[in-house]
Amino acid sequence: MIYVIDNFFTPENFKFLQEYCKQDFTIQDVGGKSFSTLPTPQEILPLLSIDGHKLILSFIRSAYKGFDTDARIHSDGIIMGEKTVLATVIYLNDPKGVTPNGTAFFRHSKYGLSLPDVTNEEFDRLITEDSNDESKWEQTDFISAVPNRLLAYSANYFHAKYPKEITEGIRKVLVAFFAKE
Repeated sequence: MIYVIDNFFTPENFKFLQEYCKQDFTIQDVGGKSFSTLPTPQEILPLLSIDGHKLILSFIRSAYKGFDTDARIHSDGIIMGEKTVLATVIYLNDPKGVTPNGTAFFRHSKYGLSLPDVTNEEFDRLITEDSNDESKWEQTDFISAVPNRLLAYSANYFHAKYPKEITEGIRKVLVAFFAKE
């Protein structure tokens, strides 16, 4: 299932995050891909907690013109070596001056809507070979980026930022990944 909660943070916490995101992001290279990131502030982490789940990883990510321009359709079923069950995205940027964006969900030509239990090698192959091969995917859903909107979904669902390239402004999202406790 896909869940959407608008006005997730209090106005004060959301404003704090938007101010926090005005600093320079760091470029991280992970698995041959580059991401523009900031750590999630420590005081925000408790606000992300979900009963029965353990937070594995959270960070803030940005995409902008000329950077992070691949579709990279993927699932988040394994994060930092742990099997995840839930992923969340919280949209942080004001939409004014930014390419309209959000998160798209996809059906894979072989696996369908979500990644089944596969070997680590097949998981890696999907991320490296299929993620940008548009002939392997059909878009099934789209959730638009509304400031302070939380999007929660099964970590095995295939998804990607949408559109694949931000041509105006900066898209900023706070992401978090959870395992069952």
